[in-house]
Amino acid sequence: MDVMVILLGHRMESALKVQSILTANSNIIKTRLGINRELSRDDNASGFIFLELCGSEEQLKSMCDALNQLEDVKAECIKMELPGCKCEA
Repeated sequence: MDVMVILLGHRMESALKVQSILTANSNIIKTRLGINRELSRDDNASGFIFLELCGSEEQLKSMCDALNQLEDVKAECIKMELPGCKCEA
């Protein structure tokens, strides 16, 4: 199972750019969960996005690299598997 965790430092400034990248890669996103740390429209409000992905290693790396090029955004891909269990996309 491939998972991506994205941290947005200044959510209000980053959200549109992040959304554009996620939309361009929507074909590899199975599940998306967004959490706002502060329930405000303050420019300094941060947020997290958790994604379950089902693409090739190349696609995952390309999306992660695009997100990490944005100012105040950090994305990390994580591969998780249980021993003896092959998680299918």
